[in-house]
Amino acid sequence: MALTYSLLDVFADAPFQGVQVPVVWSEGAALSDAHKQALAGEFQQTETVFIDAAATENPASVFNSKGPCLFGAHTILAASFIAYEKGMGTPEGRFSTLKFSQQTQEISSFIDHSEGGPGAIQFSRTLSPSVDHYVPTLTQLAAMLNTEERHISFSKYKPLIVSVDHPVLIIPFTRPEHVLAASLNSERWADLAGHVYTPQLFLFAPGSITGKTQFHGRLLSFEQARDAVPPIGSVMPEFIAYLAAQADVTDGTHTFSIDRGSLTTRKSILHAEFDKRPGRALRCRLGGNVIKMGQGELLFPN
Repeated sequence: MALTYSLLDVFADAPFQGVQVPVVWSEGAALSDAHKQALAGEFQQTETVFIDAAATENPASVFNSKGPCLFGAHTILAASFIAYEKGMGTPEGRFSTLKFSQQTQEISSFIDHSEGGPGAIQFSRTLSPSVDHYVPTLTQLAAMLNTEERHISFSKYKPLIVSVDHPVLIIPFTRPEHVLAASLNSERWADLAGHVYTPQLFLFAPGSITGKTQFHGRLLSFEQARDAVPPIGSVMPEFIAYLAAQADVTDGTHTFSIDRGSLTTRKSILHAEFDKRPGRALRCRLGGNVIKMGQGELLFPN
């Protein structure tokens, strides 16, 4: 059985940047979860998107080599790009819409029409976050991250645990270079019973490594190598909720951009906006550029 696939660079402002996301298209026979997991392992990327043209309810899913994953911003954009190419979008004038389902919530994706293929892609979500101010002290966090306390203590932001899809410990730094230099100290983390808080930490700082954004961000977990800079799209709902919870953020619509990566690795640029209204749920929109880098066939055994 031959399966077609595309390789996309998501949140990339140039080829060979952004997050590499393979998207596998299936329309002859449905793939089992075991098949998807095996194929995701074959690509050896952070996550692989699967689109089953025959599935009318939930045609898109995300897997890595360990099993199914939640959608993140990068995989939503990747799925939207290929689904639009295959004619799955619903035309709405100058753009088309797609719907994704995750944990009983509907995610709406919007793809601008363009002569050369999919145009700008943005998706929207309604967030129902929970925010926990009970976190380790700055001294404990600095020791856990192998950094100096002054790199986090003089930020106008404060550490918080924010949960939308999953709990994330968000820790502000003063400068992007300190974010990149940080690393997890497993012994310190164990002393703090870190697993009680969250298996993921999101470090951010005002500033940019690309010169094009207001923030720089980095996702940390014990499953990754010391110098790894994995995609951050999966924690953008939590980061948006974090910003919206700041006391100096007034009611209204707010926009920002954030980059990921380092001077020697692939870089991503994410654009976001959110609506903070009294008495209303937090609404956000996320978007970025997608570049198609290649396509081919997988000779998958029947």
